[in-house]
Amino acid sequence: MKRYIHLLAAALIAASLLSACDGKDKPKEEPITLSVNPTTVTFDAKASSAQAVSVVTKATWSASSSQSWLTISPANGTGNGMISLKASVNDGSSSRTATVTVKDSEGKLSATVQVTQDASSVKTLVANPKAFDGNKRSDLTYQLLIYSFKDGVRGDGVGDFKGIEQKLDYLDDLGVTALWLSPAHPTSSYHAYDVNDYGKLNPLYSTSNTTESAESDFKSLIDAAHAKGIKIYMDYVLNHSGKDNEWFKDVLSNENSPYRDYYVISDDPDTDISAGKIDNYAGAKEPGMGAWHPFTIGEKGYTGKLHFKLDWTGSTKKITVTESTDEAQKSNSAATKWLWIGKNATSVGLYETSTNIFEITLDVDTDWGFLIRTSSSSWNAGTKWGAPAGAGPLVFGQPFNLVSNSGSDPGDITFGGKTSYYFASFDASMPDLNYGKYNEAANSPAFKDIAATAEHWLELGVDGFRLDAVIWIYQAQIAANQAFLASWYDRLNAKYHDLGKEGDIFMVAEAWEGHSIEKQYYKGLISNFEFEYWGALGNALRNRNASNFVNSVMMYNKDHRAVRPDAITSIFMTNHDQNRAANDINKNVTLEKQAAAMLLTSEGKPFVYQGEELGYWGTKDNGDEYVRTPILWDKAGKDLAKNGVNGKVDNTMLSASISVEAQNADANSLLNVYKTFSRLRNTYPALATGAMSKVSYINDSALAAWYMTATDGSKMLVIHNVAGTEKTFNVDDSMEKVAGLLGTATADGKKLTLGANSSVVFEL
Repeated sequence: MKRYIHLLAAALIAASLLSACDGKDKPKEEPITLSVNPTTVTFDAKASSAQAVSVVTKATWSASSSQSWLTISPANGTGNGMISLKASVNDGSSSRTATVTVKDSEGKLSATVQVTQDASSVKTLVANPKAFDGNKRSDLTYQLLIYSFKDGVRGDGVGDFKGIEQKLDYLDDLGVTALWLSPAHPTSSYHAYDVNDYGKLNPLYSTSNTTESAESDFKSLIDAAHAKGIKIYMDYVLNHSGKDNEWFKDVLSNENSPYRDYYVISDDPDTDISAGKIDNYAGAKEPGMGAWHPFTIGEKGYTGKLHFKLDWTGSTKKITVTESTDEAQKSNSAATKWLWIGKNATSVGLYETSTNIFEITLDVDTDWGFLIRTSSSSWNAGTKWGAPAGAGPLVFGQPFNLVSNSGSDPGDITFGGKTSYYFASFDASMPDLNYGKYNEAANSPAFKDIAATAEHWLELGVDGFRLDAVIWIYQAQIAANQAFLASWYDRLNAKYHDLGKEGDIFMVAEAWEGHSIEKQYYKGLISNFEFEYWGALGNALRNRNASNFVNSVMMYNKDHRAVRPDAITSIFMTNHDQNRAANDINKNVTLEKQAAAMLLTSEGKPFVYQGEELGYWGTKDNGDEYVRTPILWDKAGKDLAKNGVNGKVDNTMLSASISVEAQNADANSLLNVYKTFSRLRNTYPALATGAMSKVSYINDSALAAWYMTATDGSKMLVIHNVAGTEKTFNVDDSMEKVAGLLGTATADGKKLTLGANSSVVFEL
C-alpha cells in the first residue's frame, strides 16, 4: 500500500510538471481585424484625380460603393492592400455623398469610408429657346431646281410644279419664307436658261404636258405656298434668250424680221464695233465675254454637180468650187481632209491630187452650204474651217479664203443668200438680247415685251425675281448695267404697287464679280448675291481661323448700305453654277453643320441651295448636272427626279442615309441642324433682321463672336468656335438664356467652354 501511494504521488508530480511546461511555451492566438485609412475622403466637383485608401487586414475582403458615380479599383483582395476611389464629374448644383464599405469574406468584419464630393460651379448649357409664335421672320430663301426637286404627277423622272406643292410642308418645316425657282419657261435644255417664250411656262413641268396646264399648276403652287407664308421668286434671264425662241427663229429666216432689233445683229461686226454701233457693248471695243456667230438668210444651198479644189499650201487656206459635168466620185476612205456637206450633213473625204492639194467631184444637194473639216470625228479647235466674218457667198471659179475655229466660230460657206452675225455672251444656243442704248433701254421693244411678261406673272401672284447674269447685259459695263437694272426694277416695282402689295418688290441679281464691283450694282437694284460670303465662311472653317469672318460680313452690309440705304445683302454658300460647298470643306459633316449655324446667324438674307441641307456634294468636272442633284425623299428613292438632270447622278452619294427620311429621324442630322437654326432665326427678330457688330472682348482667332441687334432693341450674342479643340474664355455678357446650341458648352462663372466646332446663341 505504501509503495502504491508513492507511485501515485510521483505520477501526479510528473503530470503537474508537464502541464506547467506546456503553458509556458505555447503563445495565445490574436483575433483577425479589418481597418481602412483614411476613413473620410473629399473630391472636388471636377474629380480630376483618384484618391487612395489602404486596407489593413489578414482576411480576404471585398469593397463596394453605395453610389454609381463612385468607382472602386480593385474591388477585392487578400491581406493588406490599396484601393483607388474615382468620382465622376459633379455637374449638379448640390454636393453629394457616398459610403464605401469593406467587408471580410465571412461578413463578420467591416470598415467604412465616408466620401463627399463638392457641388460643381460648372453648368452644362442646354438650349431653351422661347416658343416660336408662328410668325416666320427669317427671310430664308430656298433655291429650288424645278426639274430635279420632285417628280409629282407624271412619273417621268422630271420635277414639276405639283412635286413642289406636295413638299411645301417640308419647306415650311425647314423655316423657308421664299422659294427661288429655276427658270420655268419653255426651253430646249434641261437647265432652262435658254428661254424660248417668256410669256409661257414649260409644259414638261405640268400635269398634262400643255402650257395651259402648266400655268394652272403654277397658280396652284403659288396659292398653296402663300397659305404657308412662303413667297415665290421667278428666275428671269435678261441677258439672252434661247436659239429656239420664236423671235430669234424669225430673225434667222427673215431679213426684215420685226424682231431683228431684239438681238445683237451685225452684217460686219468689226466695222460696227469700231464705229461704236454695238449698243450692248456700251462703247467698249471688246466684249467682256462672248463671240459672234454667223447665219445666212436666203437661198444658201445648191443642187447639182460641183468640183471642189482645196489648196492647203500657203498660210491662207483656200477652196475653189466650179460647176462640173465630170463623173461624180465616191468619198475617199483614206482622206485627211473632208467636206461637211448635204441636207443631212455628212463627211466626204477629199483626194490628195498633189502635195497639199485636195479635190473631189460630187453630186451636191445641200440647203445650207458646206464646211471643211480636218478631223472626221471632232470639232475641236482648229478642225473646223469655214467663211470669215462678212465674207458673203462664194463665187464659182474664184478662190475662197477660209478661217478656222481656233478663234471665233467660222460661218457656213454658202452658194448664195446674205450672211449676218449674232452675238452671244455664252454659247451659240443663247443669243444675246439687245436693249439699245442703255439710258434708253426701257423704251426698247425687247425690254417692253419681256417686262410685260414679268408683269403677267406678278398678276398671277409671283412675289419677286432673281435676275440671271446681269453683268453681261451690257458686257461688264457697270454704269450701263446699273441704268438698265434701275429701269427694270422701277417698272416692275410700280406694277407691284399697282397690285396693292405692301412694301417694295424683292429682286436679287447675279452680279458674279468680286465685292468691289458687285457692291456698285446696288445703284441699280435692291439686292445682289454676295459671292465672297462663302469665301469668308469656307476659309474660316477650313483653316480653323475665324479672325476675318465677322469684319468681312459687316463690311459687305456696310458697303451695300452706303450705296443704297435699303440694300439687302443676299448671302449664300454655293449655287447651281458652283462646286458644292461640302466639297470645299472635304465633305466633313461636322463643318457642314457649323456652316449652317453660321449662315443662319449672320446678318443678311440667307439662301440655301437645294440639297445643301442634306449634305449633298458634287463638282462640275463631269457636267453641271452633278451639282444639280435631285432630292432623295425616302430611302427607296421614290419620286426621284433624276431624268431632270439627264440621269447624271452620283449614286454613291444618294444612299439611304442621306435621304430626307433618314435625316428627319436622326435628331443629330445635318437637316435637323438647319431646322433648329432656321427656327431660331424665325423666332428672334434680332437674328432675322438685326445688325451685326463685333464682340470686342473676345480676341481668339478660332472664335467668331458677334452681336445681332434689332431695331426694337432686342439683342443676341452669337459665338462660334471653329477650332478642332475646345476653347475656354471669359464672357462679359449674361449667359443665363441659351437660345441655341450646336455641339457642347459649359459655363463656370464668367468662363465659357465651347467644344470643338461648337456654336452657342445667347438671348441678352
